[in-house]
Amino acid sequence: MEIRNITRKDTNDFIALQLRLDEETEYMMYEPGERKPQRDRTEAMIREAMGGESFLMVIEDKDKLWGYISAQRGGFNRIRHTAYIVTGICTDYRNQGIGTIFFNELDKWAEQNKISRLELTVMCHNETAVGLYEKIGFRKEGIKKNSMLVNGSYVDEYYMAKLL
Repeated sequence: MEIRNITRKDTNDFIALQLRLDEETEYMMYEPGERKPQRDRTEAMIREAMGGESFLMVIEDKDKLWGYISAQRGGFNRIRHTAYIVTGICTDYRNQGIGTIFFNELDKWAEQNKISRLELTVMCHNETAVGLYEKIGFRKEGIKKNSMLVNGSYVDEYYMAKLL
């Protein structure tokens, strides 16, 4: 297993990973079959990460990608010191310390890029993820009520942030 920065050659595998995560977890934004893969958009995301403007790291094992973490830097001057995080790890690769490694690498990138605030949202009932985020320094800042509709039920999300 290798945890590494994404490269251009990963475009198709990254799209496949996102589709696989949509199928196997209810904690991500997209429902199964809802995501419309856009190769151009994915390539642009990878280029940004490779250029240092954003952050995108993956887990590779057995010639497949099994998880990722991305951080998108704020695009306007007043929020340029912030980055919004999305992460997803396939079921078979969870609870192995990968999330901690991802976030340690993200902290290094943030420091190098003068980012002092990392932000994310997480479903309140996703106790494993909330526990990881709190362990690595994130704090709950509020609750986004009825944020998502999952399987016919409204779900709340925590707003969480880490100040560096």
